[in-house]
Amino acid sequence: MPRTVSLSEREQRVLRLVVQHFILTAMPVGSRQLARRYRLGLSPATLRNVMADLEEMGLLSHPHTSAGRVPTDIGYRLYVNELMESTELTAREKESIEQEFEEAAGEVDNILVVTARILSQISKLLGVVLAPTLDEGILEHIDIVRVAEGRALVIITVRLGLVKTIMVEISQPLTEEQVRQIARELNARLAGLTLEQVKTEIATRVGDLPEGRTELVRFFVDSAEKLFTFAGPHDIRIGPTAQVISQPEFADVKRMRGIIELVEDKDIIVHLLTAMSAEEEKVRVTIGGENPERRAKTLSVLTSRYEASGVRGTLGVIGPTRMDYSKLVSLVDYTAKTIAKHLKKES
Repeated sequence: MPRTVSLSEREQRVLRLVVQHFILTAMPVGSRQLARRYRLGLSPATLRNVMADLEEMGLLSHPHTSAGRVPTDIGYRLYVNELMESTELTAREKESIEQEFEEAAGEVDNILVVTARILSQISKLLGVVLAPTLDEGILEHIDIVRVAEGRALVIITVRLGLVKTIMVEISQPLTEEQVRQIARELNARLAGLTLEQVKTEIATRVGDLPEGRTELVRFFVDSAEKLFTFAGPHDIRIGPTAQVISQPEFADVKRMRGIIELVEDKDIIVHLLTAMSAEEEKVRVTIGGENPERRAKTLSVLTSRYEASGVRGTLGVIGPTRMDYSKLVSLVDYTAKTIAKHLKKES
């Protein structure tokens, strides 16, 4: 919030109800609606005065086409920080999430795809998942298979179960036993290191190998940056868009075009999801104008990190600023913990 706002108990109560009612209906909230629906013991005239005060503080705005008011970004921020009560997922929702993950077991990529779909289905917004950043991933094994004279297949496995294969052309003749010996030596000296350590230390760790003069070992040293860099934070999974574009805010053609362009430009989504500090563990809520991207100034982004086997990724939901923050914080938090649990099963 750009400035400190101090509210009376009455003002807090009215702001909370305006936000909650607008989230529920997507329609500007009038004083008569509040008086009739919530039985606050306040007359419409009194409520109108309180809402006018909240508008003067910058917490509500007054669309020119309506007598009602809607929350501003600052109003949402105060609500999220101070007035919101957490809404837990239902037992059925938790059971559904667990079942989806159980059915996806066996493939890391499947787990990421399922996660994005779950977030979209339950939130009715845009679910997004960034694959783990693997520089801190642990190298599990290197396999080298001689497939033909002058050709070898290199298979690199990271502890999470991710595998990378590269075909190598080598002019130096090597027997199958020589290839196996090189693989054994590489594993003895590199397995158990993080990928970042492998990239920076491989030259010194294999420099004294008897095979150090061979073309194949030189290939590992010279190509370490490429070999040991896996798909990182730009590897993104996005859930179905049908739910989010059905939100009332996107009935406006211009705003619908904006969300579609956002989905098509994955770099912007990556930027939105990676804006959180490396130290943050809780769900981060970024509202409207707080977003660093111009095309996301009318959107809110909820993000959380997930961690498994020493590597971290990010997941979240993106939608209009009118969203059920109390429910979505619980959804994002629970999903982050669940994906971490299932990724660890695959490691």
